[in-house]
Amino acid sequence: MRLFIAVRLSKPVLEQLVLAQKALRRQGAAGNFSREENLHLTLAFLGETENTAGAMAAMKRAAGGGAISLTVSGSGRFGSLWWAGIGENPRLSELAETLSRELCRRGFAMEKRAFRPHITLARQVTCPRPIRLEIPPRTMTVRSLSLMKSKRAAGKLVYTELGRVPL
Repeated sequence: MRLFIAVRLSKPVLEQLVLAQKALRRQGAAGNFSREENLHLTLAFLGETENTAGAMAAMKRAAGGGAISLTVSGSGRFGSLWWAGIGENPRLSELAETLSRELCRRGFAMEKRAFRPHITLARQVTCPRPIRLEIPPRTMTVRSLSLMKSKRAAGKLVYTELGRVPL
């Protein structure tokens, strides 16, 4: 199974992100746009593994300290990937670091690059002119972490929640 640990987004945040995707398209952008039900904030990518118990145990050890306020705003790109930004958030960064340590302790091979929280809006984006995308701030409360499975079904990427841990 291809697994990752994510923050699932509130309906108002999802609505804001769908508007941002529409703004990209209105500017002539073409590419592989994330479906609304797939929009999320990845905290840890686990890759191909069957170790759901280890992932859940790491999530339980990393959780604690209560809910986290998260603000989605701004945008940017990594090459041809366009994303929505996350406002600076020391608690979120600390949670991601703790989660990474706990996953490593359980044998997961974690990426060594710094945690740069973002929400992928579209991949392989092309546009005949420069893109200007402004995403107004939208705040939500994060109350849990989700262990997600990713698979392709009928040509579509489908994410399924396998487990949830409260913060």
